Amino acid sequence: MRYTLPLGSRPFGPLCIMPQMEVVELEPRPTNRDNRLYGASELSGLSRTGHQSQRRPQHNQDPDHDAESTVAVFPDELDRILEKLVIVVPCKDEPVDVIRGVIAGIPSRCAVILVSNCSHKHGENGWEAQERMLAGCCAWGREGCFVHQQYPGAAMAFKEAGVPEILDTASGRIRNGKGEGMYLGIAMAKSYFPHHQYIGFIDADNRIPGSVVEYCKAYAGGFALAQRSAAKSGTEHEDVMVRISWASKPKYSASTGRIEFVQQGRSSRIINSFLNRLFAKAGQQDEFITTGNAGEHAMTMEMALKMRMANGYAIEPFQYIEPLLRNKIPSANLPNASQTTRIVQIKTANPHLHRETGDEHIIKMWAAGLGALYHHLLGVDSASGLGTTTLATLRKDMHKFALQNGAIQGQEELPRPNIYSSLDNADLDSFRDVLGEPCSGHVYGGLGFYGLVDQAWASSGTNSPASQSTLEHDSWGEDDQRSSASSEEEPEVLSDSSKQGE
Repeated sequence: MRYTLPLGSRPFGPLCIMPQMEVVELEPRPTNRDNRLYGASELSGLSRTGHQSQRRPQHNQDPDHDAESTVAVFPDELDRILEKLVIVVPCKDEPVDVIRGVIAGIPSRCAVILVSNCSHKHGENGWEAQERMLAGCCAWGREGCFVHQQYPGAAMAFKEAGVPEILDTASGRIRNGKGEGMYLGIAMAKSYFPHHQYIGFIDADNRIPGSVVEYCKAYAGGFALAQRSAAKSGTEHEDVMVRISWASKPKYSASTGRIEFVQQGRSSRIINSFLNRLFAKAGQQDEFITTGNAGEHAMTMEMALKMRMANGYAIEPFQYIEPLLRNKIPSANLPNASQTTRIVQIKTANPHLHRETGDEHIIKMWAAGLGALYHHLLGVDSASGLGTTTLATLRKDMHKFALQNGAIQGQEELPRPNIYSSLDNADLDSFRDVLGEPCSGHVYGGLGFYGLVDQAWASSGTNSPASQSTLEHDSWGEDDQRSSASSEEEPEVLSDSSKQGE
């Protein structure tokens, strides 16, 4: 893939944010310039070898995206990273055919974890059908895993791992919400794909499978460029997160009868505007942050384990400020928890198309995102360079905006998200012991493994979930699941179609 060069990153203590890169070529042909050391960007990195171009220079290049202003990552480099990438797809009640399209777009080199919070078991779009669909997608050698968010064994595994806060006190099951589903996905990825170094997330409602291919390659390209930068500068290893901004969000306009290709969703515009104020240069305001609500994002596995997670719609905006809070949080297993975090923003060439939702849902989304910022900004480390006066003013303006636009009333505060502790302190060995070793091709009523081949597991003689977990899920039915889903007053929608990038 070829990208525009990202110039002018902004450091904030342990956080470094890159300006948006743009995908300008999906399958680039190497040029002589790609084989030389670049000096224009901190991400231009090391030279490529063995890709000498035999073509003559082109004189009709786009002046805004010529070879001097771009950087390329080629298939062999992408493939090396895709082999080490686990993609988590949180889903709920999306049609199985739509979810199948998302899975089909994920490169087969990647492992896949489908985390479902589907509200019904049977039927053409129930979670049993989701299980069967994933099994079919893995029939040709893809490695995959299915887990239902309300699966009793998963709740038991978190309890044994020392993470009881993820459980609903009334039902004893994992709480509803997208953030909780992602949290479960990270634990599954580390437990069952221990040699994978990267983890990415893709929303299940995407109706353009070709865009999913681009997302995964964009993740790999972002990690590759970050590696080049580290090798060139000689800096220590960084935490890296790649966040996707879509080329557009096609929406049907009833007034014009046409499809309009809007640049940002209705919630994204609001979240991005406040993040841009937070991370603005002195005396300036610009559109530096474009990925405040990035449902499509990926990070190093080490970073995923050390990050705390917010629940529901607060999850993605909270990721921007969590690195600024992390220095104050002890980490028992990762001594480098305070190292630099680099955020890479990439605008794709493909649009993102999903079902439209109403204004009430959009208000709930941006209110949750602003709530994550509002309740944690004053805890930001002073070493970040963000002044307390600026933070206090921004919080005041968030509250005023929410009040004026119907998200809160009177003296109410913005919603405060649940924050779950990082998994680096969890006992993930116990987590896996409860769920059991994977038996490829077998499904246990809410937990399934497909295509996983590991000699250590095969020789252990333990190929089924732990007996206690098995007994629970054998009696787990649709009625039991419904009671779990209703245990919260307002269950969060996991990967609802409106969540993705509004």
